[in-house]
Amino acid sequence: MIVTGMLGFGNAPPVLAQTIHPETASTAPNIASVDAVVARLMDQGHFPGVAVAVLRDGRPIHIGAYGFANLSDRVPVTRQTVFELASLTKQMTALAVLDLAQQGLISLEDSLTDYIDGTPDGWAGITINQLLSHTAGLAHRFEEKPNGEFLLSYSTEQMLDGAMATDMVAEPGTDWTYSDQGYFLLGLVIEKVTGQTYADYMQDRFFRPPGMRQTRILDQSAIVPHLARGYIFEDGALHRGRRVWQFELTSHFGVMSSLDDLILWEAMLADPPADLVEPIRETGAIQRQFDHGETCDDWGYARGWMATRIGDGLTVDHGGYSGTGYVRDIGRGLSVIVLTNREDNEGQISPMAIAWAALNAVDPTLPREGYQCWQ
Repeated sequence: MIVTGMLGFGNAPPVLAQTIHPETASTAPNIASVDAVVARLMDQGHFPGVAVAVLRDGRPIHIGAYGFANLSDRVPVTRQTVFELASLTKQMTALAVLDLAQQGLISLEDSLTDYIDGTPDGWAGITINQLLSHTAGLAHRFEEKPNGEFLLSYSTEQMLDGAMATDMVAEPGTDWTYSDQGYFLLGLVIEKVTGQTYADYMQDRFFRPPGMRQTRILDQSAIVPHLARGYIFEDGALHRGRRVWQFELTSHFGVMSSLDDLILWEAMLADPPADLVEPIRETGAIQRQFDHGETCDDWGYARGWMATRIGDGLTVDHGGYSGTGYVRDIGRGLSVIVLTNREDNEGQISPMAIAWAALNAVDPTLPREGYQCWQ
């Protein structure tokens, strides 16, 4: 363990980090500075706990665990702490769908109505690929909210009813709108095609084979070992988050995992089995281009990832509202995974800021604040 600093939580212990498989000074001269970079942003952003892995070609070159998973009991973050991934789930759902397409079980140009009965007339033009790329014209949130408040528990049937009752925001294929609703519906497609629940299929196909033993789907009634408590920073102080709602199907946000398990996930993405090479590549193929300036050659939404092209290089990234960030610079073979237990709110330092700063510490040719493709 390396003592790297102090957190501003009263009588907190030192920030702790572990660096494994360190590269030589000639290939990663700034690897030792990752701890300092993370500690600084963690303090400025009021993050109770952070877990970070920097990887090259799927192998960790730095693993850091900082701060607390639970402030009440001063439980430190470790590599085995389980965090809610929130929207980092989407790249996993997208890979599952593209894998089914690779197997010939679905086509990306199939209509959503081939898999769900009784759909609204406006859904007739929606394709599987439009759901993957947020171009289906669907709204973001869709759950029924009696009296303006979420229910404590939603069945899949209730969620589908809510989705069908939610007005569309555009004609399919004409615009881009980030949509939890679309990725929920992809979960229904997975269940229809495989005959399994989303949770069981993801375990059998993707999580168990590489040994991801701590990875699971959100279940508010389950006793989850090493689970991090969620927090929110508002009105100048940290407060406990109140994410207590239970959803039967959470293909849009519901995977929970640890840093150790996501290191295994990244190893699979970096060096996949033969049958996943093409589906993984297709997750990073830009489907909706965004306007950009002169700093990027291409920029847009792929399938479960934001994607940036500069020259021959491709970078994909995504964040999650629960406080997560993931960046994969595929050309350089560098990736970073950031897990925190502070919600990612507008106007606050983002977990993605930690991710990019950590990558910049390892490779200063990468931008400290990420690619600014709109410039």
